Amino acid sequence: MPTDRDRRASAMIERWDRVFRALTAEPRRQIVVALMEAPPERQLSLPEAANPPYQLRDPETLYVDLVHTHLPVLAEHDFVEWEREPLSVERGPAFEEVAVVFDALQAYAGAIPPQLTQECQRLEEHAGGQS
Repeated sequence: MPTDRDRRASAMIERWDRVFRALTAEPRRQIVVALMEAPPERQLSLPEAANPPYQLRDPETLYVDLVHTHLPVLAEHDFVEWEREPLSVERGPAFEEVAVVFDALQAYAGAIPPQLTQECQRLEEHAGGQS
């Protein structure tokens, strides 16, 4: 019979699984980072906020992917809230659960293998200040 501690541990593991599943695609990671860089109450226009200059995608294709895949994944667990017309996104009640992953990555960017930081401007900037 599972104890209360076992149930809490299972719930914590499931939260982490949700966070990592939500961050498995670059457009979703880009949305989270863009929201981190924006004031907390600000809505961001899409698909622009999900289309980084280092990997520009066709805006129409990205729009469809955002509406049918990426935004529902992020919204399912309240990481973001979004509107279809005009397409926009803002932080959800559980946003900090995904944002903390990027905070940790930036804090330890100097310890991340170069093959994971090269060409990633944000991590390269943070890694440069560490030894």
